[in-house]
Amino acid sequence: MPSTLSQLLPVLVLIALGAGLGRSGLFGTVVSEGFKRLIASVTLPVLLFTAFSRLRIEGSIFVLAAIIFVSCGALGLVGIAFSRALRLPRPATGLLFQGFEAGMLGYALFASFYGASSVSAFATADLGQAVYVFTVLMAQLMAGETGARVRPGVLARNFATSPVIIAIVAGLAASALVPESRGLPWAAGGFLDATLTLIGSLTSPLVCLVVGFGLREGVRGAGSCLTAVLVRMAVAGALGAVVAFVVVPPLGLGRNYSLAAMVLFLLPPPFVIPVFRTKDGDAAYISGILSIHTVLSLVAIVIFTAVMGGLK
Repeated sequence: MPSTLSQLLPVLVLIALGAGLGRSGLFGTVVSEGFKRLIASVTLPVLLFTAFSRLRIEGSIFVLAAIIFVSCGALGLVGIAFSRALRLPRPATGLLFQGFEAGMLGYALFASFYGASSVSAFATADLGQAVYVFTVLMAQLMAGETGARVRPGVLARNFATSPVIIAIVAGLAASALVPESRGLPWAAGGFLDATLTLIGSLTSPLVCLVVGFGLREGVRGAGSCLTAVLVRMAVAGALGAVVAFVVVPPLGLGRNYSLAAMVLFLLPPPFVIPVFRTKDGDAAYISGILSIHTVLSLVAIVIFTAVMGGLK
């Protein structure tokens, strides 16, 4: 527990700092949006490339990716069912049940709790989810925005030009050509290692500041927002436990991959959703869910880390 608290402290301090700077006016929306673009376009892609380029490519990695891809779709179907049964807003609830905010939150939290050397395990768990978000979920979001079916070419172009996807593909290609990129400049201990590590490490503090800024006015929302969050966390947590502790071990992947998969399933929905769902009713509902879910996800991940301990 003391180790967990010491790892959690920097995260809490930076989130509190972001909230405090936001309330004081020293940290505004322009700065926050700039940080988000810096994370999405530079620091996170560098972090992802480094993590994926140091993987040892095995078939089990892609099996896990496929399982998590299907799991994201299954959660979407559960969200649609619950939105009908509990009379929650549609289609927003179904969209909010799909995918996880790994890029802007997951990598930062996992690295903070388990160390930068563990990021490759989380990257493996995130692979299927990232592909799902940038294909299936993005198609739904874009169709909802335009009111028409999205052309495959448009979706493919967005997928192919995403810095996150480019970084993942480049990293996988590098590790496929040279296992773990041994002897290459970006490998551990290589010429570019310190530079890539420094740039990638900026992701965690920047994300924490942005999350804190988003919570500057407190966590608002109750009723349908809280109901949706609790249902999603219960279903995703149960499914995540099956994937992490039933599916992952037989694949021959280590304990760190089980921890990574479980943390992934405890994360809030992708933060990209409100970019496309801008109607007043949707915007307020989605904002409330993301705010509440972010706080409860932090609590859940802290408890999980304290119970399970660190990597072995």
